[in-house]
Amino acid sequence: MTAPRPPRRTRCLTIGSSDSSGGAGIQGDLKAFASVGAYGATVLVGVTAQSPAGVIASAPVDLDLVAAQLDTVLTDIGADGVKVGTTWSAALMHLVADRLAGMSAPLVVDPVLVTAAGSGLSGGNDAVDALCERLLPMAAVTTPNFAEARRLTGLTDETDPAVLAGALVRRGARAVVITDVPGGGDWLFDGRRHRAVPGPRHATGCEHGAGCAHSALLTAFLARGVPLPRAAELAHRAVAAGVANGAVDIGRDRHPVDLLTATATDTETATGAATDTGAATDTGAATDTGAAVAVGAAVVGGDRGRPA
Repeated sequence: MTAPRPPRRTRCLTIGSSDSSGGAGIQGDLKAFASVGAYGATVLVGVTAQSPAGVIASAPVDLDLVAAQLDTVLTDIGADGVKVGTTWSAALMHLVADRLAGMSAPLVVDPVLVTAAGSGLSGGNDAVDALCERLLPMAAVTTPNFAEARRLTGLTDETDPAVLAGALVRRGARAVVITDVPGGGDWLFDGRRHRAVPGPRHATGCEHGAGCAHSALLTAFLARGVPLPRAAELAHRAVAAGVANGAVDIGRDRHPVDLLTATATDTETATGAATDTGAATDTGAATDTGAAVAVGAAVVGGDRGRPA
């Protein structure tokens, strides 16, 4: 008798840039996918020389090579969820939008405009405009931090996340999760209802890569069919556990988030979390190593851990 085939893994694709320190960018995304049992594939659009302390140098990948990566991955492996990060140029945004057009898998756009150290990676206003015109309307959700939401909307002095989220929806986004809002927590607007995703900050110094991890986890949960409000909560809590249990031994003054070794007392399995929502869990179970979501945990601090 032929043995039954195991359930197909959830396939998540990240389109973003490399972080040579391994804490953020596509390296961080792959760890986030793995932490919840998803298979991660990558399309590299830029390379950086960086550590948790900041970016030293950066360069985009040739667009022809980006296109070849996209075509190869989507043709052979496919994707149940896709994340787009760094916005190097308007041409890149148009290329990615063209290649993803008509895709049924949920798309998460994490508009990385600046690094945590303040280095620009957005390609200027043309790239931001192309992002808003082409990718935001395609995305299931857009995940800027508070500063990025201000830049994307032009409301540079606005302090109310509900106003910023509403402005982003009017600019084309279908749904928005603004991270690192004043007072702590995230803010979700699905185009109809505003809601806070509350939680205090963890002052561990382990925030490098937290923003990348959040959007990658959100991608994985949406790929499994978890509804957006629950997915936003689960991603928020998982990253909080990763900050609370961060890699304090990596980096001199700032340290990366760690989703893979969160302690069992602080976590619940992603499988259980997905089951709570009634969503499909086609990967089977989460791993024992922190493929998990924090119980009673809180939101991360403000370091987006750029690039993503």
